[in-house]
Amino acid sequence: MMDPIELELYTDAVLLDMIREDNRHAFNTLYKRHWSSLLDVAFKRLKDEDISEELVQEVFLNVYLKRHTLRITTTVAGYLHSVLKYKVLDEVRARLVRNNYKEEWLNRPPVLAEDAHTLLENKELSELIVKLSEQLAPKCREVFLLKHQQQLTNKMIAERLQIAEKTVEGHISLARKTLKSLLKDYRADFLTVLVCMELFRH
Repeated sequence: MMDPIELELYTDAVLLDMIREDNRHAFNTLYKRHWSSLLDVAFKRLKDEDISEELVQEVFLNVYLKRHTLRITTTVAGYLHSVLKYKVLDEVRARLVRNNYKEEWLNRPPVLAEDAHTLLENKELSELIVKLSEQLAPKCREVFLLKHQQQLTNKMIAERLQIAEKTVEGHISLARKTLKSLLKDYRADFLTVLVCMELFRH
């Protein structure tokens, strides 16, 4: 078995040849030789130590898995940094996608509100609305369900129930505040609760 200290004297190219012959000690030597510099490069770009370490590990794993067929036309260090560069770029792109999705989601309330009536037709969501509304006063519940199940305007509800439009607005406001409060402690699917909360905002 070759002394690890002796391996440290070999060039990267020689170590790579030994790695092609399944010499794990040579691989460990190459790994230790370039680990820190690669990690520094990744961290400076990503500012996340865990992700940076994962990407560097992937670079070396890539080398080991392809060891029998890997052909490097530049220096080994240049190759390692090139592979890392593309992995870092992929991570940056993935972050942009995640951030754009997050931003789009956070800016969606008006759209979500428009879609809420469609989602309200979902059996689970409809049952939750009805169940929670049972805790409202009878007239308040009647007004709220006319508003959100039959999608009647305040004026139409007022005419149907023969009450003032201001009274309708009062009932709806009270219903939303009450149901929103009840939802905070209600265990349900996250999206269902989110849609309900959105309904009660408008």
